[in-house]
Amino acid sequence: MNAERNHIKVFVSSTVYEFETELSRVFAQLDGYGYDVCMSKEGTVPLDSRLSNLVNCVNAVEECNVFLGIIRPLLGTGILERDGRSITAQEFDRAIEIGMPRFVLADYRVEFAHKFLNLMGQDLSAIPNYRERVIEKDGEKVLERKPNLVVHGECVEVYRLAIQNQEDPKNRVGNWAQPYKDYEDIGRFVEAQFKDVERIKMLLNG
Repeated sequence: MNAERNHIKVFVSSTVYEFETELSRVFAQLDGYGYDVCMSKEGTVPLDSRLSNLVNCVNAVEECNVFLGIIRPLLGTGILERDGRSITAQEFDRAIEIGMPRFVLADYRVEFAHKFLNLMGQDLSAIPNYRERVIEKDGEKVLERKPNLVVHGECVEVYRLAIQNQEDPKNRVGNWAQPYKDYEDIGRFVEAQFKDVERIKMLLNG
């Protein structure tokens, strides 16, 4: 039985590719606690047909009360220009910019990539966004360009933004990013953070 509606709007970041089942479960869990869930995958983002998908999503962030960010190893929804930032990344940007209460989940592979780059003294440019190779096609040599489907550099960038990697450790606040491996980890985090609606209300009123 679902809880009474509390009219708190929770925005869930638009990271859909190969994550549909998990997002449906997140939606059901939050909805079951009584929240109004704003999620592109479930079609609950308020749309204005005069605006782009990017603007609609960023506007939706601003209209919500709480941000649930999910950082995955692959890029999320929509890249409007080659090598540009994804919609998911720009949703994170806006939530942080306006100081919205936020809860962040990060795929363990993204956390590992961040730590490995630090260990090796490498920056994000060490992660190729694409794999390029010359192949033969119809008797001609052509350049094949396939996206990196392991861990994308932008995902590590968003993770570092979430944990405030550039800040002095003494000055970091709101920099918790919970690693996860499967939905058991995700569901446990969502329950711990959102089940107590009164605690969320206190955060919003504080």
